[in-house]
Amino acid sequence: MTKLVPFARKLHRWLSYAVFLQVTFWVVGGLTFAVIPFDTIIKGGAVITSPPAPTIMPAELTQLGMQLPSETPLDHFAVHSSSQGAIAEVHTAQGTKWLRLVDGKLVIPPLAEDITRFALTLYRGDAALSGARYLAESEGRYLGLVDETYGQGDVWQVEFDDSLNTRLYFEGATGRYLTVRNDAWVFYDAMWRLHIMDYGDGDDFNNTLLRVVTPLALLFVLSGILLTWTAAKRAVRNRR
Repeated sequence: MTKLVPFARKLHRWLSYAVFLQVTFWVVGGLTFAVIPFDTIIKGGAVITSPPAPTIMPAELTQLGMQLPSETPLDHFAVHSSSQGAIAEVHTAQGTKWLRLVDGKLVIPPLAEDITRFALTLYRGDAALSGARYLAESEGRYLGLVDETYGQGDVWQVEFDDSLNTRLYFEGATGRYLTVRNDAWVFYDAMWRLHIMDYGDGDDFNNTLLRVVTPLALLFVLSGILLTWTAAKRAVRNRR
């Protein structure tokens, strides 16, 4: 055991150089996930009400049928809320069609005022509207890690002037509500990527880098336990 202590001390020191930053990310990330409320803050539940899924009436099915080839089954569709009211996403052999339920007509890309009006029906905070802007392409990564739209362009962004700079995103072609983002979400997502060591999509929590660093961190902890134990034994012996 006496011969093992110098080796453990040297190993602990060198491992600390290799893993201390990642261990810090693990600790800070775990604290972030535990402390920040996910549904109310990160997912914007405190200030955003997601649009309810609209219902569809038989008359509206008839309107849809008038716009589709006769061989298209009417169960091949989904219904969404959008800035143009309820719309149907219909899958046909010719591709996906977007139709308004109110009259069965094809959905046209919304204007800024349509998106703004729709966003105000979803936002239930007390902050003022900062503005709406169209993003033809993704704006890239915040902090070099986080892409709010995951690379998706052709979206409208509507921002509110609250403490977290709440941002709503809508599909450019249809006005469908996509998601909510804010500054807390950006920080949370960045910490998640640092926590699992996946700096790309943020989905792979069993990646090679993590599998390499985790055993090193375990050795760092075990060597630290050994050094603490021997130091405690020495302190007790000296008191005697």
